[in-house]
Amino acid sequence: MKTKLLEISKGIGTIILYFALTFLGALLFGKLYFNSNKVVATLAQLGTYSLMFIGLALVYHKRLIKDLKEFKKDYLKIALKNWLIGFCFMWMFNIVLNMIVGNIAANETANRNLLVEYPISNIISMVFLGPIIEEITFRASFKNAFKKWSTFALVTGLIFGLAHTFSTVLEGNLIELLFILPYGALGFYLAKAFYETDNIYTSFFAHMFHNALCVIIILLGAI
Repeated sequence: MKTKLLEISKGIGTIILYFALTFLGALLFGKLYFNSNKVVATLAQLGTYSLMFIGLALVYHKRLIKDLKEFKKDYLKIALKNWLIGFCFMWMFNIVLNMIVGNIAANETANRNLLVEYPISNIISMVFLGPIIEEITFRASFKNAFKKWSTFALVTGLIFGLAHTFSTVLEGNLIELLFILPYGALGFYLAKAFYETDNIYTSFFAHMFHNALCVIIILLGAI
């Protein structure tokens, strides 16, 4: 019981670190984030994500190095399989919610706007930095807290979904809580991919592939 509480505390502590680094990034780069000079804005946006990655990587560097050395090509099949199932559930939830709410998640709208306005920084952050940051925060940090994969996937999936709706809900838009379902569905299967291989790069590659596909679709739609 004591070990389990320590592992849960580790996960919660990592999430707190994630938000602390986000806040620190806002303090350091926030005023430049939407600068009229696109180069300055791009560097500021990348600075925030780089700060978050470095901070989390310092804590989890041993796990990151170990998993990189032990990664197998077969893990890519597991990543793709779980991503596809998660994507299908996410897609179905989004269709239903679009009919109920009448629009997409506010987080998704913001990401689309940023991607079109600042493509370089957001391609890098959405495809590479964002996925590894989120896999460390929401998956690796809780890996040893739950014995059953289903509990691990459910809890971390819900946290993952909440993290993607948190800021808008804080502003009073409670309807955004419904979007925990599509984000959580994807998070559930990312966690499953991680649990099946005990390798963070399995869920990272699945997450990266998903975001890369979304980026391509958004940019093609903006042309």
